Amino acid sequence: MAQNGHSVSNNTSSRFRRLGPMTLRGALGVLVAILVMGLIGWMYLSQASVMAETERHIAKLRQRKQDLQRQNDQLAYDIARLASVGRLERRARVLGYVPVSQARYLIVAGYPVQDKGLPDETAALAQSGPAERATPLAVAGWWKAIEDQFAGWIQTERP
Repeated sequence: MAQNGHSVSNNTSSRFRRLGPMTLRGALGVLVAILVMGLIGWMYLSQASVMAETERHIAKLRQRKQDLQRQNDQLAYDIARLASVGRLERRARVLGYVPVSQARYLIVAGYPVQDKGLPDETAALAQSGPAERATPLAVAGWWKAIEDQFAGWIQTERP
């Protein structure tokens, strides 16, 4: 039996010797395959994580853009409301300005005058020569116009 035991032991060890390198290669191949699959899985998960983070960042930026656009629209509305003619007129009255019943024009020597829209007497005075403008009557009329305009400025209208 010793022979039998020894032969069984020799038979088994010779079998492992024949299968040993093959089994070692197979185990190494399986190990390499597992490592490659693990590496591919890790790369996929890292890419998926980066994509998810990027999508969250884009969503935050879109929300920020909508908020800023909403604020911009609100500011444009506020500007339009505050710049309305009715509001400006009410504000001018609060500050003491009153509507002008008749406009008076001041003629400045050497300043080019366009007579479009000017009253007839102002256009005639603007086109007259310097000697005609310097008459005492013209100066008195001019001074009276300045006084009237100043009186209009300081006059306040109570709401």
